Amino acid sequence: MAREQLELRETSGNEKPVFGISEWMCYYANYDKPCPGPEALDECVDLHLQAGCDHLVWNLGRSVVDYWSELPHITRMCENGDQVGGISWSFVRKVMDEVCPLRHALALCRDRGAQLWGRLGMNRHYGRADWIGVTSRFALDNPAFREVTKPGNEDASRLCYALAEVRRERIDILLECQRIGVDGLVLDFCRQMPMLLYHPALVEPFMAETGVDPREIDSDDFEQYRAWFQYRADVLTGFMNELRQAVRIQEGKLGRRCPIIARVPDNARWLMLAYGLDSDRWCEEDLIDGLMLSPFPLTREDLDLHVGYHAAVARRHGKLCIGGVGSKGLIESRVEKNTGFYAPQPAYALAAQQYAAGVDGMSLYQSETLVRMAYLAQFLSDVGVPATVAEQANALPRPTRLRPEIGMDWHAHIEGRHSLRTEAGDAAL
Repeated sequence: MAREQLELRETSGNEKPVFGISEWMCYYANYDKPCPGPEALDECVDLHLQAGCDHLVWNLGRSVVDYWSELPHITRMCENGDQVGGISWSFVRKVMDEVCPLRHALALCRDRGAQLWGRLGMNRHYGRADWIGVTSRFALDNPAFREVTKPGNEDASRLCYALAEVRRERIDILLECQRIGVDGLVLDFCRQMPMLLYHPALVEPFMAETGVDPREIDSDDFEQYRAWFQYRADVLTGFMNELRQAVRIQEGKLGRRCPIIARVPDNARWLMLAYGLDSDRWCEEDLIDGLMLSPFPLTREDLDLHVGYHAAVARRHGKLCIGGVGSKGLIESRVEKNTGFYAPQPAYALAAQQYAAGVDGMSLYQSETLVRMAYLAQFLSDVGVPATVAEQANALPRPTRLRPEIGMDWHAHIEGRHSLRTEAGDAAL
């Protein structure tokens, strides 16, 4: 998918395409709002288009799926129960009993001349009783598939991609959504890095090949970890190759293209490998059609943003590179007016920095909520026009105190959560 193929809606007023990354149910859940029923889907689509979005990046699911699936091993959202973080999401089940959100949103977008890309969280399984509404039977019934941390503890929120069953489950979902008719697939690897840890299916073959136990490496020097991190990343690259081949076979049968976009953190090259994300190789080997970046400081050793690096890699291989503005500091759950938590200048500055680095468009995370906040309307109107973004970044008053969190990924950790060092415990890379 070339840059020139990115479409702009005539009415959006944008110079660069804007992508709304939406989970239709989150506004109602996070703001204690009554859900009107399937009409919520129409409202979500229309609010995005009115706010200036050119493309919707629609939720397919994470552990469970947010559409009607015909796959016997796939779990629908709230099928096992309605608790999500201790809150009832029974309204989601009621909507899904009436309509398939994905098919409904697709029909709306077709009618309104907009594209809908389907987004799947690639390793976010929750795995706790108070999150049963968003934890699949596949994740619950297969504890042997769960990742293992460096100290040896089970991580029920992640499954291991070294296992064929885990790879197959993700591919099955993505292929089904391709058949349903999404305009592209967005593989969201920001949910949740690191993608691979220390499962025996990873550790034992590596030890047999190298004689090194990666659990015993403890250093500040990335080079000490390079072989291990590359080994893990190669496992995920193998998955990407499997997926690309399967999608292309279906493209031939369906008679339409289905581009693959990887949503990844805008981190340094070494840190991408540590997370299992060899996005350079994915671009080089034509396993993806582009990158969608999320500003995502998370690891103590490097909390910087590296947009220019990713944009250069994408450009070198003829791929898209879509920037990103996260929702941290833009919204507060259950607070619909800006009480001082949001300052616009840092948000404009973040977007301006990315346009200056050469991104081809901008994505907005948690857009189902952003488009409803009156205090964000001007930013949403401007964000697709790089010159306006740059002007506002320079003209708006800067906050009296630093606000580095504004526009970061919702799961970003400004001080760093993960680390190379073993002392980080379960958060050790």
